[in-house]
Amino acid sequence: MSRDKVAVILRILDAENRLLERSDQKAISMLSILGVFMVFFVVYYRVLPVNAFTVTLITVFVLCAIGAILNLIMAIRPRIRKEPEEASCDAPACEPAFFMGICQIPSLSEYKMAVEDLAGNDDALFSVYARQVYSLAKINTAKYKHLRRGILLVIVTLSTELTLICYLFINYLGRGAIPPIG
Repeated sequence: MSRDKVAVILRILDAENRLLERSDQKAISMLSILGVFMVFFVVYYRVLPVNAFTVTLITVFVLCAIGAILNLIMAIRPRIRKEPEEASCDAPACEPAFFMGICQIPSLSEYKMAVEDLAGNDDALFSVYARQVYSLAKINTAKYKHLRRGILLVIVTLSTELTLICYLFINYLGRGAIPPIG
């Protein structure tokens, strides 16, 4: 029965790892899209007429772009604080199943012994993976919070940029000219 619990917790851990990877991919994609459109903005920026409307839109664009960049970076590398109840949990000094725990073991022979001890104790094995699932879920919660904010700010940034470009063309075409781009 214990091996079934471990199999279930490993499936959950795999699902949380996939969510982690997807959030990173989305954040990197949004940063790339934002970067490409910011280059377009630089091209049009120098020919925008200076008035209250364009200054307001440029301010909104810059603030939203900075906010989007910061939130997308936080989605890639969130700040997670250890809760007091987690620190007092009955976790072993080092967990041989995960990177930081493996790095704390000084030699290969001690690592082999730690893995054998862990594999032989189903309750300890379940506890180790349950802690990791819980930790990954906390990380995923923080990542997706920042990712949602970042995507919203990217949408506002791109909408503002498109509004500025449309205004630019309407302004120049109203005067019977074409914007001097190039």
